Amino acid sequence: MDPALNNPAALDKFYIDEQLKMFDFSGIDKASGLNFGEWVTKAITGELDLSPLGLVKRVGDMLVGELWQNWGLMRNLILISVLSAILKLLSDSFKNKQAGEMGFYVSFMAVVMVLLASFQTTLSIITTLVATASNVMTAALPIMFGVLLISGKLAGAAAFSPIFAVTIEGLSLCVRFLLLPVIQFGAMMEIVSCISAKSKLTNFTKLIRKVVGYALKGIALLFLTVLSLQKISSPIINSTALKVAKSGAAAIPVVGGMVSGAMDAVLFWGQAASSGLMVALVITLTVVCSASLIKILALLLMYKVTAALVQPVADDRIVKCIDAVGSFCVLLFEAGVVVVVMFIVSVAIMLAF
Repeated sequence: MDPALNNPAALDKFYIDEQLKMFDFSGIDKASGLNFGEWVTKAITGELDLSPLGLVKRVGDMLVGELWQNWGLMRNLILISVLSAILKLLSDSFKNKQAGEMGFYVSFMAVVMVLLASFQTTLSIITTLVATASNVMTAALPIMFGVLLISGKLAGAAAFSPIFAVTIEGLSLCVRFLLLPVIQFGAMMEIVSCISAKSKLTNFTKLIRKVVGYALKGIALLFLTVLSLQKISSPIINSTALKVAKSGAAAIPVVGGMVSGAMDAVLFWGQAASSGLMVALVITLTVVCSASLIKILALLLMYKVTAALVQPVADDRIVKCIDAVGSFCVLLFEAGVVVVVMFIVSVAIMLAF
């Protein structure tokens, strides 16, 4: 053995590196754009900087940057809304109601075009988020399977792989091809409803928002229930399998004690690798998805603040239209948060317990 390994810290790193050599992190690196293996090593050795103040500062800086980047959206909506109010004021002065309505429709169509373009951008952001998170989890599945094996969780490794793969893919498809189109349809109906002074689709759009909200809660509950129920039965099988294996190793003549001790060492470092992998996966999912979530948060704040600022001067229909698109952006944000939290909790269920 290298003399440098007489140092306990160096010895720990040697064992960690030897364990990690068994795994191929290239899939996660490609899906996340990060050096995942380095993060796992730092997580195991406690070198990751996870101070709350630093995390809050990074999130704050990202949010301010996104707000500044989207300032043009807010400016355009405010200018169009003010212009609409001026046209209405002029038409009222000349007692020309027809000209006032024509000015409103021109302004309203301009607002709708700006809103549709920005909302489509928001939809593409959340679609990319779900796809990226799903790709990271799919790439991590073989590694989690291997870590469960070397940490002695044989039953978990055998049972979780197919269930985990199916639930991840099912969640991704459900959100991308079912919930997001429903949210988009609801936003379109809300915009159409705002054209008329008498809102005739308000209850329908409210129903869509409620259905999406309940669907997100139901998907989360089903996803976590399946994984939790599967996990409950694993510890007893794992314990039995390990006892049988260690008893068989100890019965080997002459070297039985050495083999049993080696198994204990492998299990110890396997559990360390499991903890490190869990932390690294949680951080990777958070980092990869936080940028998209902050972009969506910045856009929905822009909508809500703009609606509040133009309310004193703009036509109520324009204000309702801007505010309604903001409300559907809240649903997109909630969908992204639910997906990320479900994946993080599922990683914890699979590797921590």
